[in-house]
Amino acid sequence: MSALPPRVVPPESLAREAAEWMGRALQTSLAMKRRASLALSGGSTPAPAYRELSRLTLPWERVDLYFVDERFVPPDHPDSNYHLVEEALVGPLRLSPSQVFRMEGEREDREAAAEDYEARLPDVLDVVLLGMGEDGHTASLFPGHPALEEQSRRVLSVVGPKPPPWRMTLTMPTLLSANAVLMLVAGAGKRQTVQRALGRDAALPAARVTNAQWMMDTAAAGR
Repeated sequence: MSALPPRVVPPESLAREAAEWMGRALQTSLAMKRRASLALSGGSTPAPAYRELSRLTLPWERVDLYFVDERFVPPDHPDSNYHLVEEALVGPLRLSPSQVFRMEGEREDREAAAEDYEARLPDVLDVVLLGMGEDGHTASLFPGHPALEEQSRRVLSVVGPKPPPWRMTLTMPTLLSANAVLMLVAGAGKRQTVQRALGRDAALPAARVTNAQWMMDTAAAGR
């Protein structure tokens, strides 16, 4: 597990704290180079954090957005991670389309879509926001899935256990090479999985992201 101690915050403060963490990490990257990359996840926990992030004053014209994973659905589909990010962050900030590198979930050739996205990624992602499911998955890397053991590819198309099943995901080497990673977790339903992950249970994909700063609400943290 990361050497950084987990941060536990009240549920009502989680979104703001996560946004401020991402803002600081982006500022650190932008102090050293001209542009910074931010890779985002979908889900109900990150969405409020994106809305808070959109309210921060940052040199957004120097930030490029990427995606941690995506379902193979059109970009306007309710299950699309891009759709969520567009509504919560891209639209409010009026980001240029040239700054938003979405995973093309509408493509029929899923393998080619994953290969093309791999080619578009920067060598190293600056800031990554991850979530964790109750089964311990993160990105679209699920317990026991062969994709979890991938060592060379940076992006894969995979089949997940929940509909819609086909997804595109960053791989573990891509996540582990990132400069700053936040693992954001909320809810009492994830409490036992949090304890297992913080105990370095390698069966859980989230536990393998050893460079992540964990941030959770008091419900997820329990004792």
